[in-house]
Amino acid sequence: MAQISAPPRVTSVDVARRAGVSQSTVSLVLSGKARGRISARTEEAVRAAAAELGYRPNVAARALRTGVARSVALVVPDITNPFFGRVLRGAQREAQRAGYTVVLVDIGNNRAWEAASLQALLAGPADGLLLFEAELPPGASEHAIQIEMAPGGLPVVRLDVEAGVDLALDHLQDLGHTKIGHLASSFPAPTFYIRRDRMVSRLGDSIPTVEAPFTFEGASAAASELLEHDITAVFCDDDILAGGVYMAARSKGLRIPEDLSVVGFDDLDFARVLAPPLTTVAVDAEELGAVAFEALARSLGGESVPGEQVLPVSLCVRESTSAPR
Repeated sequence: MAQISAPPRVTSVDVARRAGVSQSTVSLVLSGKARGRISARTEEAVRAAAAELGYRPNVAARALRTGVARSVALVVPDITNPFFGRVLRGAQREAQRAGYTVVLVDIGNNRAWEAASLQALLAGPADGLLLFEAELPPGASEHAIQIEMAPGGLPVVRLDVEAGVDLALDHLQDLGHTKIGHLASSFPAPTFYIRRDRMVSRLGDSIPTVEAPFTFEGASAAASELLEHDITAVFCDDDILAGGVYMAARSKGLRIPEDLSVVGFDDLDFARVLAPPLTTVAVDAEELGAVAFEALARSLGGESVPGEQVLPVSLCVRESTSAPR
């Protein structure tokens, strides 16, 4: 039987030929060191050629040659949440184009472990940090980008959470709901404070609210408490929390959406296969990771980075919402 050989690896020499430049110019561009050395037009031509050819830097070979492994660390609260897998994928996609690898650090929703993990990273080989809902230790001055945090000392890339809450509430109110509850995250993070503040600004501070952990079982227990209130709809800080509402409603004999409308946040893959499929605020988690890495790459290259970049969200209406009965 004939063996099928793998296609030849695209090299920087191939990119140089396609772009009509020297191999050293390609190296400057793809290492992020082109600024002030070559023109923007040449840099664009090199990146276009690399994209057309599907060029991927051989990071391992370069590490052996230079003794330096170009890497950044992505710190996330809970790797079991599928949202962060998407963020990682987006960050990896852009990192590979720039010749970096992304190391994943999971703090397990534990702020004490977060501090210890960051101290270890600051003493290690990472060139920069992507901090999802995490803070740099006091006094640290590393290249870092925060994700889903409030603007402050570090550049921030975040979702337009306020718009997401507005879309969800507008949808429920347009359906006729006036008794809306909030299943909130118990994990302390600015993005969830923003959601709570937006809910209060829209519905008042007497809105029924119960905090829940990011597990289906824990969310179900919290949702059972929330459903003791006189409500016809629930807005959830996350699709996992919405899954807990489904479990609690089922145990109480409540039908979705006939007896209870449910809206989630994130549009995770399982939202489409819930019964009924979940109405949720859709976000592009891969783009969030990609934009965060791009900002970090600019910082590593000595460029200025916007203090805040806000990415748009949308509402995906499915069968978990209807008019109250």
